[in-house]
Order: sequence, then C-alpha cells, then structure tokens
Amino acid sequence: MSDEPKEKLDLNLLTVFLEVFRLRSITKAADSLDMTQPGVSGALKRLQTQLDAELFVREGRGISPTHIAIQLANEVSPAFGEINSALGNIKQFDPSRHKVFKVLVNEMAMVTYQPLVAADKHLGNVEICFVIASSDEEKMLQQLSMQKADLAIDLAPSLGTAYKTKSLFTDEIVIVARHDHPRILGQISQQVFYDEFHIVLKLRRSNMAAADVFIKESLKPRKVSAECDSLMSMMALISSSDCIGTTTRTMANRYATQFGLQIIEQPFDTFPVDQHMIWHSRTDFSPAHKWLRERMSSYEVR
Repeated sequence: MSDEPKEKLDLNLLTVFLEVFRLRSITKAADSLDMTQPGVSGALKRLQTQLDAELFVREGRGISPTHIAIQLANEVSPAFGEINSALGNIKQFDPSRHKVFKVLVNEMAMVTYQPLVAADKHLGNVEICFVIASSDEEKMLQQLSMQKADLAIDLAPSLGTAYKTKSLFTDEIVIVARHDHPRILGQISQQVFYDEFHIVLKLRRSNMAAADVFIKESLKPRKVSAECDSLMSMMALISSSDCIGTTTRTMANRYATQFGLQIIEQPFDTFPVDQHMIWHSRTDFSPAHKWLRERMSSYEVR
C-alpha cells in the first residue's frame, strides 16, 4: 500500500517564518507583513506541522529560534534574497504614478534636503516626506526594518549586517557669534573659546555636546549659558546675546545672514561631520527604493 502524498509546502509559510526569525517577535512580524497575530501564529504552526519540527520556543516575554530554525533560516534566506532580486529587476518603478516615500532625518539633513526636494521638478508624481528621526537609534532602525519608513539620513551610526549605508555629504563644524560681538571679530583662540559663554547644542542621539563629539581633543569644562537640541534655536539665541556656539558650516553659511552671525573657524582640530543614507538590505534591489536613493544622491549640497 503506497504512502499518502505529503501536503505540498506553501512558500508563503517560509516568508512568515523568515520575518518572525528576523524580528524575533510574532507581533512585530504581523505588523511588518500586514497580517494579524493569529494569522502569523497559524502559519508557523502549519509550517512546524509540515516539517515535524519545533521552530521557536518561549524565552522570557519573547521567542527564541531553535537550532532547526536557525539552520532553516540560514539555508532558505539566501534563496529568497535571490528571488526578490530577480523580481525586482523585472519590475520597473514609474515615477508618474503616485507614491509617497518617508525619509527619517536629523535636523541638519531636514534643513539641507527639504528645500532641494521642494524645488525638484523631476519628481513626477512622487512625494518625499521628511520626518525627524527618533533620538533612539534602535527605534529608527526598527522603523526601517518594519517598512514604516523607506530611508534614513543620519550621522554614521553603528549598524548590523541587515542595513546598508552610503555617504551623502561631508560637513565640518565652525563657531558662530553675533556680528557685533564686543570681543570677537573673525577669529578665536582656544583661550577665548573657554572664556566666553556658550549656547551648547546637544546631539539628540548621544546627548553629548556637538563640540565634544567632533573636536578631536578632550575639551575642558565651558561656561554654559543654555543647552538646546536645535541648531535653529541655538543660532537664534546667539544672535541676541554675547554667547558663542558650534554648528555645521552648511547651516552657518545658509543662516548666518538671517541671524546676523559671523562664521569663525574652530581653534581645534576636528572630525568631519558625515551624513549617511541608511536603508534595510531587504529593499536593496527594489526599483522604487533604488530610484529614491539615486534621487537623494543626485542633490548637490552647498
């Protein structure tokens, strides 16, 4: 007597499995796949039944993959990547059809790129919407992972293999003071830097002062008049006081005239301020995403 034929493996189950494996969460996988949690749980149960193997076990409040699940993901994931790549090369992105891209940015990137996009006459029917990224790097990356954002532009973060980056432009830090500052005109020494009161810009991601991050030597304590997390607020405060502050050259060049500020070279050696484009590797071969990355790379930053 012949054996009954086995149920044909549904490849959609593997898609669900890989997303749960990647996110280590049924809830997050359901959001990412636009499914219900019971739907994801049911798909996993069906796959476990077909494979006759347990794939995930409870661990604290989350789940952890079994050895079999790790082996399956390592063997199946490359094949799915090749399939997505092949499909992506067949499909073409048409900018004449309406689409909205969401790009997470820091304040410097927002001020730099929003005017360039607004003036771009070659977007077709595409909209690029900029949103200030979370100060929590993990949350920013999670939004990319769960496809709640298409792209991020930020200072070079430490990323895992699931993400890709490309340098967009390199900036540098300078000092700004009001034009009629009583003691500073065009240049500043290290001693004057420490003598003056500062409006300190705190970087939202690291909660460190910009000067401490981008100046190579360890700075001594400064006299701080105010702390803020906005470059625009900092320049506004400096314009109406005798305080000085650290900003990027791009921001200083763009707004020094409006705020009545003089731009002064740093009296210290500094690190470059690199703005990077960040995206999840899953979207690497997407024609729409490749179009977006190429569009953002095409803008000339001055």
